[in-house]
Amino acid sequence: MCTAATYKTKDFYMGRTLDYEFSYGEQITITPRNYEFDFRFAGKIKSHYALIGMAFVAEGYPLYYDAVNEKGLGMAGLNFVGNAAYEELCRKMKQKSARWHSSSSSHGSLHSVLL
Repeated sequence: MCTAATYKTKDFYMGRTLDYEFSYGEQITITPRNYEFDFRFAGKIKSHYALIGMAFVAEGYPLYYDAVNEKGLGMAGLNFVGNAAYEELCRKMKQKSARWHSSSSSHGSLHSVLL
């Protein structure tokens, strides 16, 4: 389980842990302003602020654990084991991705679905 803490004075501070027994290959990642994101369900986003945070990068695509944009908006994807049920989504995605997924591509894999 991940833990997050916030501290607010005249500024705002946020910290969190990645409480995993091993690394998933996360790294400090910077996404430049207006880097084109092509979301599976939301379509393409061509205009956005720059981001910096911790992410696993899959085929050049950042899957952020947490990040903050250049205007100060931050997010953290906290893992609360047992509090989310994705079985239905996973089943639907496997059915849809079976039509176009190839063994040489991870575009149909689950980790990119939840972006």
